[in-house]
Amino acid sequence: MNQNPFTSSTFESIWSKHFNEDKDLESFEFINGVKFVKNSKDGIYINAARNLTKGISYELDYSKSDYKGKTFLLYDVPQYFNIAEFNPPSGSSLKLKKLFQYQGFLMDISGFDNQDDYINAQFSSKNRREFRSNMRRLEQCFNIRYEFIHDGIASKDFDLLFEQFHNLLSKRFAGKQTNYHHLSPKKWNYYKELVFNMLEEKKSSLLVIYNDETPIGITLNFHAEDVLFETITVFDPDYYKFSIGKTSIIKLLEWCFENNYRISDFSKGDFEYKHKWSNVAYDFDYHLIYDSKSLSSILKAKYAEVYFKLKLYLRRKKVNELYRKYKFMLTGGSEASNISANQVLKFEKIEAFDQSSSDYVKISCEDDATSHLLQFMYTFAFANPEPIDNIKIYRAVTDEKQYVISGSKKAQKITFA
Repeated sequence: MNQNPFTSSTFESIWSKHFNEDKDLESFEFINGVKFVKNSKDGIYINAARNLTKGISYELDYSKSDYKGKTFLLYDVPQYFNIAEFNPPSGSSLKLKKLFQYQGFLMDISGFDNQDDYINAQFSSKNRREFRSNMRRLEQCFNIRYEFIHDGIASKDFDLLFEQFHNLLSKRFAGKQTNYHHLSPKKWNYYKELVFNMLEEKKSSLLVIYNDETPIGITLNFHAEDVLFETITVFDPDYYKFSIGKTSIIKLLEWCFENNYRISDFSKGDFEYKHKWSNVAYDFDYHLIYDSKSLSSILKAKYAEVYFKLKLYLRRKKVNELYRKYKFMLTGGSEASNISANQVLKFEKIEAFDQSSSDYVKISCEDDATSHLLQFMYTFAFANPEPIDNIKIYRAVTDEKQYVISGSKKAQKITFA
């Protein structure tokens, strides 16, 4: 892996600052391309950044012997990185165990001329019409612009954008009622410093979809020489009908073709959209490297092997998902996710609505008490495309649970339970 961003000095030093008390990382002569920290609990040497990378690469030098008596764990080694085959000389005590942990997915675009060629190969004509229609409706209803930030950015502009990024993620996972570990203050402060610095080095990027000046979709990426790693992506759930996630992927594909990238990597995580968009599935392994002539090294490797096999088993049983939901509830997330105590009882189409009627009063959706109505307003706009400024929401004077969404031609009544 050329120019791996996850083993760069910037990546490693900022990780060490936030998670390793800014201590020096350890290097070993027998393994090149990666640095380590020693786990205080079990004495295993673990790659810097642990599982916060999207792929570790390394090279072994079998002529060196400073591995003796030690055990090394490398998180997240993608199969397609083509690490040289493990082939120590006769008599060497160096051993390697590969532990499968995740399935990864990527789009290998090296055999295609442009994004349309790739999309044509992956999807039916019906799907392609849907993508175009969703994007056209989004741009018809809202003042949409797309920005790909892959360079230095003013600190105040970055701070605002990253705050908006955090708000979108918080809103998204509150709606899913699940804990998202990247939103913890410690990890988020780490990402904030990391991304700002790596933008200046062109090793990270942010794809932002704006409605006017408000981000409604953001994707954080990291960059190797010709590989883009999609790392964190989010869109405003109020716009879910417009399939902003698909539009984001298309825009990233466009950028990759324009900049001669050969791979757009979705990384680990088994989601339906990755199956649909990717043309390559690969294994994410953990690599255990140890000294087979050291009892201590053997026992540590065996312990790590059993531990990660158990984690894989529990993950396959969805225990991790239950844990994140439980943690979400413990941290008071149930209140944050309660966007509205009301459930929709009935939708009714209205042939004609008099916006001057004294039976209804126009309301704004800008405060917390009414912001949950935005998703209904935007869904109506998707079904009846026109500029969003033409669409208004009214509440019945005599029934606070009855609303009307009215455009220039059509209207809809919503009654809450």
